[in-house]
Amino acid sequence: MKTLILSDIHLGCRHTNVALLMDVLDRQSFDRLILNGDTIHNLNFRKMSPRHWALLDRLRQIGKSRELILVRGNHDHDADYLPGQPLTGLSSANILPALLGVPMVEDYQFQVNGHEYLVMHGDRFDPTMAYPAVTEVAYLCYQFTSQINKKLAKWIKKKSKKWGGLLEVIRQNSIAHAQRVNTPGIITGHTHFAEDLHQSEIHYVNSGSWTENTCAYLLADPHSITLHQLSD
Repeated sequence: MKTLILSDIHLGCRHTNVALLMDVLDRQSFDRLILNGDTIHNLNFRKMSPRHWALLDRLRQIGKSRELILVRGNHDHDADYLPGQPLTGLSSANILPALLGVPMVEDYQFQVNGHEYLVMHGDRFDPTMAYPAVTEVAYLCYQFTSQINKKLAKWIKKKSKKWGGLLEVIRQNSIAHAQRVNTPGIITGHTHFAEDLHQSEIHYVNSGSWTENTCAYLLADPHSITLHQLSD
């Protein structure tokens, strides 16, 4: 079985590269699609263009003919949600499963080359998620800068994560979790920073996002996982 893994599509965000993602769905052969969190940016559907709705419908059609796995992301619940709690209230955690026709799960496991890999969005490994006001202010600043200079905003966003050490913290927390649950591989999204590395006998892979200058996806077959990065 061949598996395509996508994360952080953020439908409804004007930076989402719909055309590039549609091209991947057209030319890649796969039997299972894993949407690893933040498929929809928020419930303000007025911001979704016809191309965004077309992509959402494409995902729904894939779910009718192939296996579709929908994993929860941090944009799929209220700020005070804790992993393991029931998903309540109006959020994309309620709406998106109805639109795609599949349930939303906290994580998912599958085998590659005889080894278990754990797929989860990765927001639980991000310490800033405990301070929603801070993350909201940071997002508003990013949006404001994007209106002035899109390239500058994305550069600042990427560099701030590196300089602040956040990428390293999330990476190490992800690897530590894989060690705790005795899983040799872990696949996350959330950071929008694609990575593929081995550390402490754990294979850590991050599938990036579809809102940055370089988009990314993962392909897994029975023998290996490969990270693919592409730009317009």
